[in-house]
Amino acid sequence: SLGMLGSAEDNSKLAAAISQLAEVEEKVEKVHEQQTKDDFYLLSELIHDYIGIVGSVKDAFNERVKAWQAWQSVQRELNKRRENKVRAELASKQDRVNQLRQEIAENERQLDMAQENFEKISRIIKKEFEAFDVKKCKDFKDTISEYLENMLKSQESLLTHWERFLPAIKQMEP
Repeated sequence: SLGMLGSAEDNSKLAAAISQLAEVEEKVEKVHEQQTKDDFYLLSELIHDYIGIVGSVKDAFNERVKAWQAWQSVQRELNKRRENKVRAELASKQDRVNQLRQEIAENERQLDMAQENFEKISRIIKKEFEAFDVKKCKDFKDTISEYLENMLKSQESLLTHWERFLPAIKQMEP
């Protein structure tokens, strides 16, 4: 619309300035479009990655909870068998006492394995979190740096376009 206004103007200096203003506005629009794309792609990619990581963290903690629950379940079974063994000993049921001793020994092995599994998962999660923390900070810094550099280039481009338009305005002075 500025281009049409410039072509309709009788004053040649004003018409030239309006035409140049139309060109500058088109260039500014292109710069803004590119900046919008940079904003969207850079930041949305970072956010998308973090959402994926949060999902993985949730899954890892769910596995840790399952390991804890399994450990506690084996602990409860062991306690019940120990209580049953004491009752069997009080009732002088030697066959039952011998059977419960074997079951208790098996439960104790299961308990050790469940506890080791829980501790192993906990160590792995802690190690992964430490590595993630370092990586997250670096990725965030790199992405924000790239984003800011792109913004700076956009602003420099805008400044260049407007500075090139300035002589056309100065020529209009009476």
